Amino acid sequence: MNATMVRPTVSANALEGLYATGHWLYSQNRLEHARSVFRAMIHIAPHDERGWLALGACHEAQEQHDVALELYGAAIATAPAAPRCEVARARILRLRGKEDEAQDALDEAARLAEELRDGELAILVAAERVRT
Repeated sequence: MNATMVRPTVSANALEGLYATGHWLYSQNRLEHARSVFRAMIHIAPHDERGWLALGACHEAQEQHDVALELYGAAIATAPAAPRCEVARARILRLRGKEDEAQDALDEAARLAEELRDGELAILVAAERVRT
């Protein structure tokens, strides 16, 4: 028997269903349940930034900023592009007084926004730059 773990293939509809379920649980402040759903999502679709971002947001909502920061970093290392996780990292880094690191994260998010031609992301980055 092969000891290598095989990641199951998941359809786009199943992934959307997972994300919608997790988001609903989050909106109902059922953070423990939402975290379980988002953990499953990053396990079966580690390339999808939304799972990482949502799981990090659950931890942020519980004031677990260290865990959230680690998750956002893992997303950046795992997903092909995780610009919204860069923005989330910047927010936490700024709260910790690490302005230079926060600006670096926002610079990377802005670069990705341009590369992806994502105007909505560019607006998000610009808004985060002016937040205090």
